[in-house]
Amino acid sequence: MPTRFMARLATIDNTHLGFYVPKYVKEFYNLEEGSYKGGIAPREGDLTSCSIKLRPYKHTLRGTLPKNIGRKGSIVEVWLYRHSRTPFKKST
Repeated sequence: MPTRFMARLATIDNTHLGFYVPKYVKEFYNLEEGSYKGGIAPREGDLTSCSIKLRPYKHTLRGTLPKNIGRKGSIVEVWLYRHSRTPFKKST
């Protein structure tokens, strides 16, 4: 069963859209940084499956979507599978 929550898409850097994971979602589901299988479902009803990367940002996480996924300012339902987490490799 995927973890689902609502978020507003915003520009994360010059090329990607993303969202901020609410602090209560991060704490309740014990989400950690890494890459997850999941996707977004805009209000219009189109379902987009993609890889979602969660990185630390202040006291919560910031999710980044692949290029050309979603529209800036739209409210979407984000869904991801917690068991599909792939941690990022630490550079030494």
